Amino acid sequence: MDPRHQEEDAKRETPADAGCCQTCRLTARVAVAMATIILVMGLLLCLVLFAALRGAPEVDQTSNPSAEELMMEQLQQCQKERHDVDLMLHTVTRDSRCRLCPDGWLWWRSHCYFFSVGLQDDRKWNESTEFCLQHNSSLAVIKDSAEMEFIQGVMEKFPRFPFLWVGLTDAEQEGRWLWTDGTDIQHYMPVTVQWDADHRDCADVRGGGSLFAASCESYGPWACKRDS
Repeated sequence: MDPRHQEEDAKRETPADAGCCQTCRLTARVAVAMATIILVMGLLLCLVLFAALRGAPEVDQTSNPSAEELMMEQLQQCQKERHDVDLMLHTVTRDSRCRLCPDGWLWWRSHCYFFSVGLQDDRKWNESTEFCLQHNSSLAVIKDSAEMEFIQGVMEKFPRFPFLWVGLTDAEQEGRWLWTDGTDIQHYMPVTVQWDADHRDCADVRGGGSLFAASCESYGPWACKRDS
């Protein structure tokens, strides 16, 4: 889906669709958790049964076959449960609404990110903020060095990608840079904004993880962030 049409699609979404989407995604998460637990337990059981079969003393199969037969039945049950889980995951994830992120968004560490470069025309900082809000997200608030590295990695994939609007501004009080979640710039990481000046109230991220002050009226690409 072209991200330019996502806003229109969102307007057409009914409460029933939204509820179905939430239920579907919750089911997908539960299915993945169950699959992980069952597969791990099944693997351990299979290893135990395999070791038991190899280490068991030879017995007269005609007089006492029950122990080995029981182990084989448990092994077959383990394989059947794994097959059932695979089918459940396949069925759940066939619905496109069960995707962790919308089309055009990237998933990373329980969040979805939208990078506008190549998908949307450049916008002013406030216009970028509005776009994110319309898509149930906000301009990216970078909370640690790992997230900064992730964003830098995406930027490196695109040529001529000089900067990226993020959710950082000192519009309320000059010199006091706040993330859009209300926290101080130093709350998450020991970073500073370079080139700060009275007429530069919005921040962008550039190569090397540097943050620079810029005029909010400048046009540029941006990054939205939302929970998956």
